[in-house]
Amino acid sequence: MKKIILVFCFTLIFATIWAESLDEKMERFGKENGKMYLQPLVTAFGANLNSGFYNTAKVIKPFRFGVFFNTMAAFIPNSAKTFQAVRPDLIVNIDGTDYYVYQPEEVESATVFGDQGGDFTINNSIPEEINTNGMEINLPNGAELPLVPLITPQFHFGLPAGNELMFRFFPKTEVNKNLGEVSFLGAGIKHSLNKSLLKLIPIDLAVQMVYQSLKVGDLIDVTSVAMNAQISKKLLMWTIYGGLGYENTKLKIEYQTEQMIYNANINGFESTQIDIDFEIDGENDFRATAGIRYSMLMVKFYADYSLCKYPVTNVGFGVAF
Repeated sequence: MKKIILVFCFTLIFATIWAESLDEKMERFGKENGKMYLQPLVTAFGANLNSGFYNTAKVIKPFRFGVFFNTMAAFIPNSAKTFQAVRPDLIVNIDGTDYYVYQPEEVESATVFGDQGGDFTINNSIPEEINTNGMEINLPNGAELPLVPLITPQFHFGLPAGNELMFRFFPKTEVNKNLGEVSFLGAGIKHSLNKSLLKLIPIDLAVQMVYQSLKVGDLIDVTSVAMNAQISKKLLMWTIYGGLGYENTKLKIEYQTEQMIYNANINGFESTQIDIDFEIDGENDFRATAGIRYSMLMVKFYADYSLCKYPVTNVGFGVAF
């Protein structure tokens, strides 16, 4: 069952994005263009990964537990579907005159969630005797996704003194050959303020901190740290809840690309492999969340909406013993 859920949620996200392998797409990018292509992916990951941590500010009683399943969807704005790709900084000097090999200087191209990738053509001012055959650059297309879904099961365990642990976990599993192995781990601790400082207040208040790590193949490593303050009030079978949070999501990626070098001996260009690695910070920093939960004995149904850079809806259910 765990593997089925893992395959489902990650295939939804990646199968369309990387119909060809990530290696094949990223090798067409230099460092700066690669960053801008992947930036929305990091923000969308952060928006989803940092959702669904709670559906009440009340902590589970000591040594009791709950199991929940969250279904998130981060909505991708149109502004995150394109970026201005900058031409490779490749210049050739002919008879004392410098020529940029590519034109135009910038071109609009798809991000990972966009549509059509842009093209860099050969500068028509370069003398014809210079061999530039096959050097045109066609940047990768995007996935044309309006939203990014994610499913995460999670486990909660109550501790003494008003504390609660939360875990999210997937073992290392191969989703498909293009993606390679995917593994995911998240852990957090929540503390009830009612159990310590604010015992007489008729609403539930809590604070929480969560760390998560997602690895996709040998290329991508996503880490996220989130902190939030929660508030909730139970009215019969209904619980109204909300919170304010701060989060930081970071992606590390390593890949190889070809760098073209002009060789005067052959009056043309030859390629060499270079290693590229960089980090990207997600654009989500702060979020505000509001939601509602319905309890039927031990079963809980809930839905919430988070306002952040990429807004997120979350619908879930679970059981708490």
